[in-house]
Amino acid sequence: MLFRILDPQTKANQFWRDFDRLNDELTRSILDSQFGSSSNFPPVNVYTKEDEALVTCLLPGLEPDQIEINVKDNLLSIHGKKKSEELAEGTEVLRREIFNGEFRRTLELPFRVDSEHVLAKFTNGILNIHLPRREEDKPKKVSISIG
Repeated sequence: MLFRILDPQTKANQFWRDFDRLNDELTRSILDSQFGSSSNFPPVNVYTKEDEALVTCLLPGLEPDQIEINVKDNLLSIHGKKKSEELAEGTEVLRREIFNGEFRRTLELPFRVDSEHVLAKFTNGILNIHLPRREEDKPKKVSISIG
């Protein structure tokens, strides 16, 4: 986790964003347990450094042309559709845990992204997205003058 010094107004806003996110996760968890959902599909890992973020996303059984990636400010959206498998007539499904259908994951990143330089690579069902931080959002070193 990154530690940042924030002014009181920003700190208050962050508190409410964190509260809203927690509320959304709890609500989604309750609804998922009752009705089932694709809210956690596709599974992702998100890594950040000072100047970029890397999102790794598991999308087995999809082709790159079935995936859409959108970036705006600090939001990354991954959207696509996984076709359901064709079953022979008379086949009874005993258990279905592999997700099929339309999905959308939207992730909030800790900084605004330079959308002109985003790189996405899809290999063996794994999508890697490199999201560089906007130059104006990078921390700047301030020199201190003497006297």
